[in-house]
Amino acid sequence: MSKSHILCFLCGGLAVLALNAQAPHHVYELRTYTAPPGKLDALVARFRDHTEAIFKRHGLNAIGYWIPEDNKNNQLIYIVDHKSKEDSDKNWAAFQADPEWVKVRAESEANGPLTTKAPDRVFMDPTDFSRLK
Repeated sequence: MSKSHILCFLCGGLAVLALNAQAPHHVYELRTYTAPPGKLDALVARFRDHTEAIFKRHGLNAIGYWIPEDNKNNQLIYIVDHKSKEDSDKNWAAFQADPEWVKVRAESEANGPLTTKAPDRVFMDPTDFSRLK
């Protein structure tokens, strides 16, 4: 085998490795929950004490939780990192059907719901200069 063939083989191999080494595309989901008056602390406690662990079992990677500084609307905001929109749909369905989640939700809402409506959802793609890809 000639040196040029070896060089071509090595360059081709490096190109394949470079393509495979690219960061996978992620989809980020911004979710905003609005709690009824007096229920935000219970909603936060449910996330802290139960929901986060159940999320992990179903591939739901919450990368952060926030409460607005001027929280006039009684909101909890968080972002979930998904491999794809399809994974998001699959993982949310599995989470909703999880027996522990069904039990935790029912117990935490024994005195009324902890949210006033379904969460607002926004799916986001990172820009080319974003630290999160």
